[in-house]
Amino acid sequence: MKLCMMSCMMPGAAPRTVVQTAAACGMDAIDWVCRRQYAPAKRLRSLSEDGGLKIIAHTTLDSAFVDRDPDALDDFRRSLDFACDLGAPVMMLPPFPRKGQISMEDDRKAWIDFYAQAQPLAQAAGITLTVESTGLRNSPITTAAETLEVLHAVPGLMCTLDAGNMETAEPAVNSYAVLKDYVVQFHLKDWKISDRPRKNFDLKRCGKYFADAVIGEGDLDLKAFWNTVDARGRELRVNLETTDFERRSSAAAVLKKTADLLRNW
Repeated sequence: MKLCMMSCMMPGAAPRTVVQTAAACGMDAIDWVCRRQYAPAKRLRSLSEDGGLKIIAHTTLDSAFVDRDPDALDDFRRSLDFACDLGAPVMMLPPFPRKGQISMEDDRKAWIDFYAQAQPLAQAAGITLTVESTGLRNSPITTAAETLEVLHAVPGLMCTLDAGNMETAEPAVNSYAVLKDYVVQFHLKDWKISDRPRKNFDLKRCGKYFADAVIGEGDLDLKAFWNTVDARGRELRVNLETTDFERRSSAAAVLKKTADLLRNW
């Protein structure tokens, strides 16, 4: 498995520490998951290169479209410039539910319209724009069918496949089989899953309750999922979306343990 640092898994850490941790975990790639205000892009690029890391993506957390800002497309252009300055070949724009959501269907249509405007801008900049299935109960794009609807409507748009998020609605193995030709990157996470309400568990689309878990300590059979990934997919980078959500261990220690577990899958 080709492992990638997901920078947001070390909240509060200085960028240099994030890079050093990735290197200590044996990773050679990083996805800077951040707002533009996090740090200057050229500084992040320099730190990454000096640390022996290839920047393989930028996931923007700028939220103008989610906030229904009328200048959201201009905000996207600024985020795209940030990705260009990073030297990131891929940019992920996660389709979270919009504020004041009317329905998931209404949000999905709005996201299709927005991606249709954003995709040509990214293409002109030489960057592959991707959509991700998000795992909130009211996320407008979670299932393979919903994701495929967006991909078919916006030619050139590709997919960052988050197996854990898809599990909140349907088996990720089935989702991957439908979407695999569009996938350019993976996110990997784990969950504790309950049939009944429990403290710190959230109800998801599948009708069960989910809580964040360290990869390998949850209820998902991640190895079974990975065994279904084809030869092309196995050459793609895998973001480790994991930390100790109960804060018993440091983020660096959890990432090292997880990287050692998954590296030879």
